[in-house]
Amino acid sequence: MTEPQGSSMPLNRCDLVMKGGITSGVVYPMAVVELAQRYRFENIGGTSAGAIAAVITAAAEFGRAEGGFDKIKQLPDYLSKHLLSLFQPRPEFRPLFEVILAGMTKKKSAVLAALIRAYPAKAILGLAGGALGTGLFAHVMSGFSMFSTLVSTGVGIAGLFALPSYALYKDLAEKLPARDFGLCPGRTQPDIAEPGLCDWMADTIDKVAGLPEGSGPLTIGMLWKKGIRLQTVTTDVSSRRPYTLPMDENIFAYSPREFREIFPDRIVDFMVAHTKEVGEDWGSERGDLRLFRTEDLPVVVLARMSLSFPLLFTIVPLYRRDFTIDEDSKVPRLQRCLFSDGGVSSNFPVHFFDQFLPTTPTFGISLGSWDPEREGKTGSPEERVELPLDPADGGLLPTYRVKGLGGFMGGLFASAKDWQDSLQSILVGYRERIVTVSLRDDEGGLNLDMPPEQIEALVNYGRIAGERLNADFDLDEHRWRRFLTELPALERALAAFSKGWDAKTIAPDTLDYPDLVKSGNQRKAYATFTKPQLKTLLDRAERLADLGRTINVEPLPPALANRLPKQRARLQNRPDMEHRAGPGNKV
Repeated sequence: MTEPQGSSMPLNRCDLVMKGGITSGVVYPMAVVELAQRYRFENIGGTSAGAIAAVITAAAEFGRAEGGFDKIKQLPDYLSKHLLSLFQPRPEFRPLFEVILAGMTKKKSAVLAALIRAYPAKAILGLAGGALGTGLFAHVMSGFSMFSTLVSTGVGIAGLFALPSYALYKDLAEKLPARDFGLCPGRTQPDIAEPGLCDWMADTIDKVAGLPEGSGPLTIGMLWKKGIRLQTVTTDVSSRRPYTLPMDENIFAYSPREFREIFPDRIVDFMVAHTKEVGEDWGSERGDLRLFRTEDLPVVVLARMSLSFPLLFTIVPLYRRDFTIDEDSKVPRLQRCLFSDGGVSSNFPVHFFDQFLPTTPTFGISLGSWDPEREGKTGSPEERVELPLDPADGGLLPTYRVKGLGGFMGGLFASAKDWQDSLQSILVGYRERIVTVSLRDDEGGLNLDMPPEQIEALVNYGRIAGERLNADFDLDEHRWRRFLTELPALERALAAFSKGWDAKTIAPDTLDYPDLVKSGNQRKAYATFTKPQLKTLLDRAERLADLGRTINVEPLPPALANRLPKQRARLQNRPDMEHRAGPGNKV
């Protein structure tokens, strides 16, 4: 279906999920602009840098009539000139930040030079100590032989770097934890004219959304009223689990004082005006905590909580009552929870907005590593942007060379956090809707000081990614492949359900499942069902089991089964981090 001439609202609908990648997020603006010409965005999600892109995309859809996507077109030019200035460390961490920037060049000489520049007083003191040691050594040796000269030089060099290295260690081991494990809070720092990332995001979101000055901030409730659903991922390090934002449950509280370290004052003022203080049952002696969940939550909070890259950005603290400690106490213990980058747990939540049989596409924009042996020798935009439309393409994960201890540890970390997202993204019925932009090691990621021409190249890759999805994606073809993946998975689940339901060889003194359901109101847990309700559950289970029996008796003929996609999907119960807050479902 094509957009009618002169219409400002496309008839086609889509969902969009974007991967995390710090500065790699410059890929997204023009990809979004291209897609917006053909589609209107209903559900938008992402992680880390992808969360920033998701929030700004939602703002543009909200303000589409006011030129929201035209305003997104202006962002690449700003980012090409001011990207590094968005990452503003606290004054006490500027030396450490300079050393880390130098470390990204992977040149030892650059790191050593930055270390001396960052801690000049320590370097001078260390050099003086080295010189003193050299003099004493020369005196002991009674003259400067070649050996004494070499040793003296070594002592001087060691002194030059020893104290700066110790100062670096102290900053990392002591100062950083005291500042919530991050160099940059996100706010604009003293003596810096350009806005910090969080201040820039807050202003950009409202501008793109078309909100008059002073009428913001844009909130999730405002998006819901226009039928726009926004989700991001954050990671609660304290409880070792991911959360989808916005949250359904009101189990967390925030401190306005602490939030002012991270968010603009106008954002915190708005939150304070639209949230309640915690009750006495929280047992808080602080007196300043307020319930975190609200339908009026500013969307910039969703972006910043997802983009809290470890060590680069400070974590976002929330508070929760822990009922697992001293269960007999009437007042549970209050715990300070540390929310870090969403990419720690799910860097590409391609499962967002998923349906068994989709009626609209959920596009994914992913970020990969460019390998000239795999993608091509020239590094042209055509080689960098991949959309695996052929059924034979995209079904295998690439291999990566492991170089050194750092590469090994990085590979372990990436495997632990990304394996589910990675396997999901190569399934038939998923992969043909995911466009991947492959980047070199010196592009995107933690390369904070990329030159403007390099940023412009990444922006262009994003434009090409959007053009590829617009021109080549076929919704009916995608739905056909998805059907061929989901039907066997559903059949296998039903067949397994019926076998368990009909099983009679259960352990002694136990009931089979039908009798177990009939006696459900005699159980210790969840025993409040009435007999009519138990009969309803029994009847529904029997109907599902009957479907499974049919499948077990009449499986697909081998000649037909062998034509289905070889990659299998499996239905299973899994913990749900995807809270169902959204338009028409405001819990």
